[in-house]
Amino acid sequence: MIRAGVAAFLSVFLLLFEGFIVIKLKGYTGIYFGDIHLLVSVLAMNFFFAFSILTHIKIWIENKGMKETETGVK
Repeated sequence: MIRAGVAAFLSVFLLLFEGFIVIKLKGYTGIYFGDIHLLVSVLAMNFFFAFSILTHIKIWIENKGMKETETGVK
């Protein structure tokens, strides 16, 4: 549940960060999504992107701990 909450927060942060990049690169003063479906799809894409990265980090930490306990046993 913590991963899902952090991923939801990161998805909103990524939306703002991506918007900032577009505004700076194209010289816009703001971004108009025009449709709620577009906003929801971008948030969902960012959510699953952040969730997958957090899952890989979790698995990496678990595997790192297993390797340390295996070397400690020898």
